[in-house]
Amino acid sequence: MDLIALSRLGVRHLVTLHMLLDTQSVTRAAERLCTSPSAVSKTLGQLRDTLGDQLFYRQGNQLVPTVFAERLAPSLHRLLVDLNTLLGEGEFEPARWQGTLRIALRESSMEWLGGPLLGQLMQDVPGLVPEVWNKEARGLDALAQGRLDFVILPHDQSQPRHTGLEWQTLYEDRLICLLRPDHPALAAEWTLDSYLGWRHLAIRDEELATPFFEQQLAQMQVQRRIGATLPDFASAAALCRHSDLILTCSQGWAASRHNELGLVSRPVPFAYGAVTYSLVWFGPAGQDPAMRWLRRRLVELAGGLPRLT
Repeated sequence: MDLIALSRLGVRHLVTLHMLLDTQSVTRAAERLCTSPSAVSKTLGQLRDTLGDQLFYRQGNQLVPTVFAERLAPSLHRLLVDLNTLLGEGEFEPARWQGTLRIALRESSMEWLGGPLLGQLMQDVPGLVPEVWNKEARGLDALAQGRLDFVILPHDQSQPRHTGLEWQTLYEDRLICLLRPDHPALAAEWTLDSYLGWRHLAIRDEELATPFFEQQLAQMQVQRRIGATLPDFASAAALCRHSDLILTCSQGWAASRHNELGLVSRPVPFAYGAVTYSLVWFGPAGQDPAMRWLRRRLVELAGGLPRLT
């Protein structure tokens, strides 16, 4: 342990580096830290000298972290969580707390699940400022890096559990199939052959493993034919209305958009396993009194949502 080198690093340096990794901007980091851009730049210069690495290079108006800085992010996050715990915030007081909750989820999840939960949470904690990210922009990796507090993730039993992340079920869901009202498949009995006889819409998610229902089909030695891949249920439904493609999606989301979709639903014609929406967080960060209270409240609020029948 190089105590002399460590003595040159203060909490200010660590917090500044964490904020620069989060915002990738000197100006935005200064705003978040309530200081000036010149002060942030000066601290960054001291960090570069002490750590012996450039840490960031400029690409247009954005600061891009070096490989060394990216490697530091998870350890830095854990260290700041431990320091925050050491300082001790005492009991969490919802009426007096002021802070930002950084959460990522799919746009479709925000429409019917995230919106009601965050809306009620803001009433419970008047000083709460949600910072909502599309999961495609910030996902599970951002939790360990300290760039997110929570991710709300729809998944099934096939999904691996990432090291260091904690998962808690918010809502149990099921899958359904959506078709346009005059789809030719609706004129016949709805069977597995009907389902597989048409091309399908797929939803892109590079962080998740192959869905369990796809694995089930593979075990039956059959597979869906993909006609188009889209980023979210909403964009997929828009294409579904104007094509013979079939969309397999969350019933919770479809129910919330029923009057707008103009689509007909059918059950998934085979066993596909359990589908849930989970709240995911980085384990050590979950010990922060505020995050612990907010997590428990989100789970409690989700328990009060209408259940599927």
